[in-house]
Amino acid sequence: MKTRVSIIDYSNTIPFTYGLLRSKPLQSLASFSFGYPAQVAQMLCSNEVDLSIISIGAIPSIPDAQIISNYCISASQRVDSVLLCSNKPLDEVSVITLDYQSRTTNILVQILAKYVWNITPKFQMSESGYELKDDSSAKIIIGDRALQNAHKFAFVYDLAKEWYEAFHLPFVFAAWVANKQLPQNFVEEFNAACKYGVEHIDDAIASMHKTFSFDIVNYLYHSVEFELSEQKRQSMELYFEKAREMQLL
Repeated sequence: MKTRVSIIDYSNTIPFTYGLLRSKPLQSLASFSFGYPAQVAQMLCSNEVDLSIISIGAIPSIPDAQIISNYCISASQRVDSVLLCSNKPLDEVSVITLDYQSRTTNILVQILAKYVWNITPKFQMSESGYELKDDSSAKIIIGDRALQNAHKFAFVYDLAKEWYEAFHLPFVFAAWVANKQLPQNFVEEFNAACKYGVEHIDDAIASMHKTFSFDIVNYLYHSVEFELSEQKRQSMELYFEKAREMQLL
């Protein structure tokens, strides 16, 4: 039986997708599907897939969760694709609209509000769009929508940068997580394929055969980081600690 792998269908996973889909050994070992962050996490939780790159905020909800790779989606400072946008400074914001696609970002902005910004806005959920209800509101915008629409707002807060400046640690947005023990030969081939994709970003971009409305080369080379270092694992633990203190997990 093939290992069922789900991938977040965002621009930041282009190198992984390229490496995994071009790996001949994996073609006989794995099947692939795509979705947005909350969707692939739910698939992993319900055992519809065996492995997925999921937002780290979803990890505690996964039965028998195991990080099986030293590759991830992270940023040391600016990430440019995980933003809080508003038309007023934070101290004038009374409502923050969360994003249904990413539990990690929703938790992150609440941690920053309490421990870093010292504000107490109302938090509400929204399903789509990036429009603001009024000038006293702010909205989380992630992924390609953030890269395409940030210029439309007067105030844009990069959440990776806000975390880094507060805690002097890079932030991990997503990691490769399995819900069961996977065969060792699969794990080895999987990590080799991720490594290949990360080392061939130009080829990965070219394989998309599309025009991007933002600087995809700069984004993948200078905004996103793909290696899960020990320091980044420490950052994940700090995130979980703060989230538990706030009873957000």
